[in-house]
Amino acid sequence: MTFSNSAKYWGLLFFALSSWQLKAQKIHSPDKDQVELAKEKVTFCQPGVTNQSRGRGALIEYGAIGGHNILPENSSSDGMNNSSRVSHIDQITAKIKIPIINAPSLKVLAGYEYSSETYHFGEIGTDQSSLYQSLDGNPLRNNKYSLYITKAFREKFYGGLRLRTSYRGDYDQGMSFESRYATYSVLAVMGIKPRPGLEWGIGLTYSDNFFNRQILPFAVYNRTFNEKWGIETVLPVSVMARYNFRKDRLILFGAEYQSDSYAIDALTGKSAQATPYFFRHSEIAVKASYDHHLYSWFWFNVEGGYQAPFRNQFVASQGGQTIDNSVKGQPFFKVGLFITPPKDCIK
Repeated sequence: MTFSNSAKYWGLLFFALSSWQLKAQKIHSPDKDQVELAKEKVTFCQPGVTNQSRGRGALIEYGAIGGHNILPENSSSDGMNNSSRVSHIDQITAKIKIPIINAPSLKVLAGYEYSSETYHFGEIGTDQSSLYQSLDGNPLRNNKYSLYITKAFREKFYGGLRLRTSYRGDYDQGMSFESRYATYSVLAVMGIKPRPGLEWGIGLTYSDNFFNRQILPFAVYNRTFNEKWGIETVLPVSVMARYNFRKDRLILFGAEYQSDSYAIDALTGKSAQATPYFFRHSEIAVKASYDHHLYSWFWFNVEGGYQAPFRNQFVASQGGQTIDNSVKGQPFFKVGLFITPPKDCIK
């Protein structure tokens, strides 16, 4: 078996194993901390494959998701006022990575990220109105604290490790360290880069959060075919084709699994005590993302597409009652400014 065929074999094997696990344990599909490797692009050996999209050393981004109806799937009401209408969703992200060690064979970075998404309802129906009212105009926040370690073993082999603690919920202040919001995750990957235009690897992610504990496998396969075309994939959660207009302008297009979850409080009445719930949603996004180099370290990004809901639900923290929501697909867009150091700054 040649090296190229071996890479394809292992990629297909991990795709099959992970897809089987998602189907067999649908309730335990990956959360956001487990699927972000596609966007992290920590420096491995030398930075990725030739012409690949650039990592984000620092990022400021705004996004919006279009309007859609939302309705509990177990709705018992026959009236027309049981459905709720989301007019739009605002998303804000700001993050930074700070190098601690930048040696030729060892990279250590510390990272911080703040993100939020805010639901704006145009109409709230009768079914599960207290849960939807708890989301309306109330930012769902996520503070992430990460440590990235990558180690090169000779020229073609590397190992990567990411440790992360995140706090996800509807807390009023900008930051909270309450245990009810906490998620702990570890990602480990072993990779091979046989030539500048090819990189592949296999790894595992572990996550411990307010829903469950789980371990999931993944595979990385990045390849540059020529000066214009390439692919960047993290199987089974992201498959993106790449087209380089020139050295400083490129577009990625394909499909990606997306997920978020939060601990929230739902008020069931004006004088009632808040009831703790967990809210989570996941989607399959078909999208295109354009990167444009502006000046020096500064880049501009715009992204858009359509996301098809995979899951949208509330889960009571006590008793485990689950309320599944029926949600239609929505268009979305994002626009951002990011900073990435040039290659001559990376040893």
